[in-house]
This record gives sequence, structure tokens and C-alpha cells, in this order.
Amino acid sequence: MASPLFTFTSYLLYRFKAVNAHGLHSPFLYELYNFVMHHWDEEESEKLRQFRTIENPNQVIKYTDPRYLEDITISTGRLARKVTSSHKFSYFLHKLINHLGFERILEAGTSLGINASYLGSSKAKRVWTMEGIEEIADLAIERFEKLEFEHVRVVKGLVEHTFRDSLGLNPDLIFIDADHRSEAIFWYLRIIKEMNVRVQCIVIHDIYWSRDMNKAWKKIVADDRYTLTIDIFEAGIIFPNYPIEKQHFTVKF
Repeated sequence: MASPLFTFTSYLLYRFKAVNAHGLHSPFLYELYNFVMHHWDEEESEKLRQFRTIENPNQVIKYTDPRYLEDITISTGRLARKVTSSHKFSYFLHKLINHLGFERILEAGTSLGINASYLGSSKAKRVWTMEGIEEIADLAIERFEKLEFEHVRVVKGLVEHTFRDSLGLNPDLIFIDADHRSEAIFWYLRIIKEMNVRVQCIVIHDIYWSRDMNKAWKKIVADDRYTLTIDIFEAGIIFPNYPIEKQHFTVKF
């Protein structure tokens, strides 16, 4: 469950610990900081911001939450406000893909397809995004059709049923933003290992969403199998096979 007080107090500690470019001695991280995290092209940013527009914000959708079997009635506008990450973060994902030349992207947690629109507008050649609620997945598909994003594919079905097969994409980057529970995060990582997917980057959203999520992130940071980990508060970034001895950085974002 989300914990706003925990998130707020954690942010204060994060700001105290986070370093800027002068605290990064690795050329790879220095460039990542300057050309991805803190590079801002105003024209490009405003062009991408259009993806946050919901055409019919008062449209009501009804569905049954597949995990808790709860009947939900909500407008698309309200749903977007609940689940959409900040423009700054979505733009970051777009820049990260372009800067590192990632071609195949897998997203767990489509929702209305706002983040996937940023991913689809990058230089990536294929973007697969998974959504467990059919009614919401259909809205995302409509969005991508209007954008003429033929390279973006929505995979319908609960992530625990579709994730393993979706790894057949051999993604360069996996963005995890579906189930905000530590057990789910470790399940994703276990399946990636079992499938021997040589993913270059894993981004886990909302690592300070709750104490449970943050404990999961701390455990990942302490795991020597993940050689480079970066905390930007809105997400944890893992470069699982980066050729260095184990390092972790908390970076201003």
C-alpha cells in the first residue's frame, strides 16, 4: 500500500544524499547525468508532453480488478492522474533509450499507454507493453493506432501470465511499473535470470512508493549480481551486466 508520509520523508533523505555530476567519476555515468538526466530540449519536451493529453477525460470505464476482484468504475482522466508518472520521468525514459541506443523495449504496466507513447516516440524499433485489464488495454491500443505507432504492441493478460513469453522479445530495456509489491519485483528479476535474458537495463518505478518497495530496492542494491545500480528517487535503475565491480550511486534528478 502507498505510504505518502514515508515517500515524503524518504525524499528529504534522498536530496541530502544525492550527488551531481561532480560526484560521478565514471565517464559512463557522467555522460548519463549530463545528456540524459539533466539534458532538456524544450522543443522536444513540449512535443512529447502532448502524450499526456487524454482526449475524453470524462469517459467512464468499468472493469474488475483481476488481483483483488474488486469492481472499479472510474473516468479515464482520474485514472490517468492516479497512475501516470511525471513528464520529467517519462521524458527521461525517452532520452535514456536514445542515448544508449536501445532498440527493443518491454514495459510491464501499460495502463492508458501514456508512458508507452514516450517509449514509442523514441528511436526504439520495437516496444511491447503488458496490461492485465482488457478494458484499459483497449484504450491504449486505440491511442497507439491514432499515433500510428505500428511498432508498439500491447500484450493483454496478467503480467504473471505474459511476462515469460514477452521476454522472447530479448529486450534491451525492461521498465517495471505494474505491481508495486516487493514479491512481484523479485519475481520479475527471477524470471529474467531463469530465461537468461541479457537485458542491458532494468528500470523499476516507484522505489519509494512504500516501505515494502524500498526494502526490495535496498536488497537489489546490496546484491553483487547487479553490478551498477542508480537511485534517482522516482525509480531505481539497474545495469545488471555492466563491466565494473559492484557500485551504487544516488544521483540528483
